[in-house]
Amino acid sequence: MNTPEFFGDSLRIARLTSGISLQELGARVGTTRQYLSQLETADKKPSADLLDALSFELGVTPGFFSRAIGNTVKDEECHFRKLSSVPMYSVRECTARITLVHRIVDALSQHLELPQVNFPDFGPIETSLDAAIAAKRCREYWGLGKGPIESVARVIEHAGGVITSLGDISEKVDALSVHRERPIIVINSKKNSPRLRFDLAHELGHMVMHKGVESGCRDTESQADQFASYFLLPQEALLTSYRPSSRISWQSIKQIKVKWGISMRATVFRLRQANLITPSQYRTANITLSKKGSRNEEFDDLVIREKPELLRNSFELLGETFGSSFGGIFERLGISRQIIGTLTDTSDLLMNTQWETNDNVVAFPSQVT
Repeated sequence: MNTPEFFGDSLRIARLTSGISLQELGARVGTTRQYLSQLETADKKPSADLLDALSFELGVTPGFFSRAIGNTVKDEECHFRKLSSVPMYSVRECTARITLVHRIVDALSQHLELPQVNFPDFGPIETSLDAAIAAKRCREYWGLGKGPIESVARVIEHAGGVITSLGDISEKVDALSVHRERPIIVINSKKNSPRLRFDLAHELGHMVMHKGVESGCRDTESQADQFASYFLLPQEALLTSYRPSSRISWQSIKQIKVKWGISMRATVFRLRQANLITPSQYRTANITLSKKGSRNEEFDDLVIREKPELLRNSFELLGETFGSSFGGIFERLGISRQIIGTLTDTSDLLMNTQWETNDNVVAFPSQVT
């Protein structure tokens, strides 16, 4: 009898996704680090017992290893914020997780009509001024007007992007994005509301300015920051929201923050760029903000929290349509619902027993908006 094929790269992706080292996995399944490395990189097959043990520990079916991963996400494809400070093991874990997220989204698209991908391309970008212009053009492209953007996440998802959470990968990873046929943004959901909005706008900047460009350097990160700032707060709005005076107006800065969803520190930076405050006022403002703490500011709770909806809405539709089987997506992917829940930030939804009452409903195609 022919034994199933075994793809070492599938083992590598599953292990990295779980955040388990070769040493730790070897201890769990009763083999050596060296042998697992050979399974991942050489033309070797595990015994049936070892295959079952690997499947159990990594939250996948044995059949998961018999299908080639194909087109894995590479490090250089990802736009990482603060790449130089991200540990290499976190980079590899991120790329492995995004590889599986792509597979999950592909599986969802077999049941559901996901939004059509519609991102403009304003590259190549050379200067900060180019980035500010790109932000204005992006608003015009999607007809967003000149007012505050209620939800950056919704704008991205309506344009066909997918947003999910980093989970527990690393506090050092602010956010990252991969611009393939369907762009994916991974966020750190522990951030406060203004920083999360800025991260989403920053990654959007990479998507529309740096397609095919290896980012992570100071220039590309500065350009993405400039894009985010102008996308969230257009220059015209800034000029009409703050009146220069001999004393810095914290009341105006706080009003800008709450209305436009941008941090006070980012607002102060823009005010200096626009010469609405003096160099001395800028220094004083930053000292004041630093004394209050850089992680959280006043009125963070008044900025609307960004809540990605596309993946959650997709699984809700599958649950309503197919019941607890969710259309067999877990079996088809060979990935446990626990792992899929972690990768898509939908664990509470997928593990909910409410779907068992829908097990006898008739399936129909649905559209996610």
